[in-house]
Amino acid sequence: MKRYLLLTTCCLLLLLPACQGPGDDEGQLTVVFPLETTELTGGQSLRVTVSLVDNDGQPVEGATVQAELRAPNGTVFATRPCAAKGQGLYLADYVTLPLRGAGGSWRVVARATWGADKTAQAERTFKGVPSISEVYQEKYGFWLEQPMFFEYSPLHPGEPHYEDWPYEDGGGYVIIDNYRRSARMDQVSVSLDVHWRRADLPVDEAAAIAHVQSLAGLYRQDPDASYTNLAAEPATFQSRPASTGHCVWRVTGQWEGIRAPRPQPGGPVEWMIFRCPGSDWLWTLVISTNDAAYMDDLRALRAKFECPPP
Repeated sequence: MKRYLLLTTCCLLLLLPACQGPGDDEGQLTVVFPLETTELTGGQSLRVTVSLVDNDGQPVEGATVQAELRAPNGTVFATRPCAAKGQGLYLADYVTLPLRGAGGSWRVVARATWGADKTAQAERTFKGVPSISEVYQEKYGFWLEQPMFFEYSPLHPGEPHYEDWPYEDGGGYVIIDNYRRSARMDQVSVSLDVHWRRADLPVDEAAAIAHVQSLAGLYRQDPDASYTNLAAEPATFQSRPASTGHCVWRVTGQWEGIRAPRPQPGGPVEWMIFRCPGSDWLWTLVISTNDAAYMDDLRALRAKFECPPP
């Protein structure tokens, strides 16, 4: 009986290494970021960071490290190599979560190889939150990609600012604003606002100008501020051509600058007025900035607007 137990124990000891995961006895790979408590919204970016040490707890340098990002549905969303940053830390390039389908549990799978045949693996999950684009599509039906015009720096948030102003009749407007502040506290701002209301399509230039003047003022603009150099013309927007029925109106002008907390210059503003197929609402997309160089970027963003389904 004792001989049987001894033989069984020896067999188990021989089999034990084969039951462990690859590299479990060769070192330890740890996902430093993201954390289990990390929450990222669709459209936000992350850089996977991992650390690698040997069995003595010493940093491993010169390893080949790769991070795999898996979406909530289990598919591989992105794979990034991780560059060595010293002291056993490895950092991947940025990965941006999609604007559609980011909600759910994401998984990071990191793998490292070094030496002759040493390997290690680590996993981490974090929470993905639906993008504001998906939120607005769910709430109001339309789709608009969130703007990210400025790279992150400590002098500005790096994320767009959003405000909803719904009306009792189901209409309303959404403010989407992003800004960059310099060390001198000069501010460059960009804005794209979406308005939908029950109104007739303007029949001429004067009616189109009157319509835009009736809309709520631009974000960060004084309520009593006025526009200058307003001009209206029939236009083409997406698949809606200008015609004798004036399916689309474009109104251009200038808006006054920000007066508080520190005066800032105004800039160009442009309204696009149209109807969506099967919709009773009159839609108006407003783009504005105090730096005209951003108008083409705003127009490109506006072109990605999607009407609510009929």
